[in-house]
Amino acid sequence: MQKIIFILSFLTGVLYSAFAQNHPTCDGSRYVSEVFTSVDTTQSVLFGNNTTFGGNNQDLFMDIYEPQGDVAVMRPVIVLAFGGSFIAGEREDLDDLCRYYAKRGFVAVTIDYRLYDGPFFPFPDSVALTDVVIKAVGDVKASVRFLREDAATANLYKIDPNMIFVGGVSAGGIATAHAAYVDSTDNIAANEMTAITNNGGYEGNSSANVGVYSSEVQGVVNFSGALRDADYIGANSAPLFSAHDDMDGVVPYNGGNAAVFGMPIIYVEGSGLMAPQATSVGVANGLITIPSNGHVSYFDGNAAQWQDTVLNTSADFVHDEVICPLISSLDELSTEFVAADFYPNPADIDMIVAFDELPSSYTIALYDNMGRQVFQETEINTNRYVLTKENFARGVYVVNIRFDDASIAPIQSKVIFR
Repeated sequence: MQKIIFILSFLTGVLYSAFAQNHPTCDGSRYVSEVFTSVDTTQSVLFGNNTTFGGNNQDLFMDIYEPQGDVAVMRPVIVLAFGGSFIAGEREDLDDLCRYYAKRGFVAVTIDYRLYDGPFFPFPDSVALTDVVIKAVGDVKASVRFLREDAATANLYKIDPNMIFVGGVSAGGIATAHAAYVDSTDNIAANEMTAITNNGGYEGNSSANVGVYSSEVQGVVNFSGALRDADYIGANSAPLFSAHDDMDGVVPYNGGNAAVFGMPIIYVEGSGLMAPQATSVGVANGLITIPSNGHVSYFDGNAAQWQDTVLNTSADFVHDEVICPLISSLDELSTEFVAADFYPNPADIDMIVAFDELPSSYTIALYDNMGRQVFQETEINTNRYVLTKENFARGVYVVNIRFDDASIAPIQSKVIFR
């Protein structure tokens, strides 16, 4: 019998907090409220240089956003990477996002990373784009090392080298998540290991300070990104906040092929699998699931409904879990958590979904390993629901249970029919 209790990730944060200290800048408002009205920007700061996929030399720049009038001398910094399927986009795309975080007291940074610049006929395959992703990961790590080097030397930007966060949108989320979570202890596929080796190893080779300054980060803010394998998240990994559309056709919410121009390229595991993996190894995490078939809709078509929730919760999460763990801004007590049993699991027969208590009707949906929704039933009112085996082919599925009472946390789990 598999029992899922969704308060676990929040308990992780509580236990972590028992051994943690607040950052000196914590005051109950900074990082969770807009405490600065204006932002100072420093543009085109060189942090690295390397060769692109197409063999071109590229300087790598970052733009740095600081709260105007800030007197703090050691400030958390968030490094952000733009989206664009690793073939398009530019650091200026995240100007608004950087201003959002800087007005809340972060130093916010938007960075360049190398994009695919090879031929599009024939269309680049998974091997080519894997190499491009590894290059981008190395560039992210170079940006983190640059900020630590500045803190240890000129200290122009007054960042706290022990409070560096990374995040990104779509492809930028993929690059930053891999920069944060992949290391030599992971089980890496042979072709991916070749790409890592060819690009300077796990740290990359986009700057000369490899081995001098660390690229470790203290947290990840993931906007519709993914990992090649969610198991890259281990027990000592950084806390993770994610937001993702549950029927995303570009970067799958669960497991499936990431697509470029509608063409499936490579299997990845999105936020819907990253969050449960983090919970399973005791890593603090938060996930906002957007009911939409869009891609990053909460910054686009659904922005009016979801953008404030996503951004504010991301800042609250980083504040509560890492920067100021002894001051809570998230109202955990207003969220109800319900336990569910899935049995037998794996199942050769019908599978039972059972609740100890049922405070609300709910919708249950199942997704296959390509991220496609294969089953849904709404307005269920029983605390013992039967998933009939004949409705499902053999395989691994992700079950998503969403309650009609929005104050109850959704439930998500992997199940197997044999």
